[in-house]
Amino acid sequence: MMHIIIKNQLSAACTFFVGVMTLLTLTACDPYSQDSFVEQMVVESFFTGGEPLPDIKLSRTLPFDQPYTFEAAALSGYDIRVILTTNSGETDMIIQYEESENPGIYLPSDESLTVEKGRVYLLEVREAPGLSPVMTAETFVPGDFELVSTNGDSFIYQGAEQFEPTFTLSFYPGRQNYYVASTLALDPENSPLTPFYAGFLDDDEDPLQFRRVSSGIINESNYEINPDGTTTVKLPWVAIAFYGPNEVSFFSIDTNLYDYIRSQSIQLGGPSTLSPGQIENVLWNVEGGIGIFGSRTGIVSEIEVINPFAP
Repeated sequence: MMHIIIKNQLSAACTFFVGVMTLLTLTACDPYSQDSFVEQMVVESFFTGGEPLPDIKLSRTLPFDQPYTFEAAALSGYDIRVILTTNSGETDMIIQYEESENPGIYLPSDESLTVEKGRVYLLEVREAPGLSPVMTAETFVPGDFELVSTNGDSFIYQGAEQFEPTFTLSFYPGRQNYYVASTLALDPENSPLTPFYAGFLDDDEDPLQFRRVSSGIINESNYEINPDGTTTVKLPWVAIAFYGPNEVSFFSIDTNLYDYIRSQSIQLGGPSTLSPGQIENVLWNVEGGIGIFGSRTGIVSEIEVINPFAP
């Protein structure tokens, strides 16, 4: 399971990672040791380039002896705003968020706004308007990129040929691009699970929990740049949970998501160079709390995955 970053994957509105809020309750995620539980503020929001501004969830951590539900941990009554900045770092737009009828879930006051690619968004959370922020975070939304071509739309599961989209390069300042491949099964009720995922499913579990799954991080530097400036990337088979029609997305991710995914992978038993028994802290790029304020930009294709064992 160490390669499964997303089971109930971020939706189009970016609800992006399985077990997020459960992990956020763990005091072991703190970047320092502590002898007793210390309550912390938790933020969860994922911006997708070109799509409507997402909601922002605000909650608190709970002690180990208290079962976690978002409803029990939700934080109400906070003043939340998101600031879109110019290339020079000046304020371009202030977007006020208002608490919805569901405690702890805040919605943008202007629902017509969409996430602009290649721009910086700053998060500020205050206990009341006019007070200093008690939590801040920022994200650079990865730059736009386009799907140029694919090597087909039908593939035999774990066959010699894998789905390979060719696309232009995204942009992220100061580093290479990092991608995550995500699939959405389009007809899971009438399509069986692939053997890899079927092996993790107990008899009483719902296979639809794997309707959205994801690969681990794909480094752009592992692939050659084509003469025309595009790159061609293979879809890992681990990102396919159901046979049949699948929607496949490749997302360029920001540094906040990159840090979270790679450190979460180690927490869940992924490969690392740490000594036995040593656990790396999950990385939170948030000031005044923990959580995720991240972003991504993506491209989408549709493929058919053929069951090689079908009669």
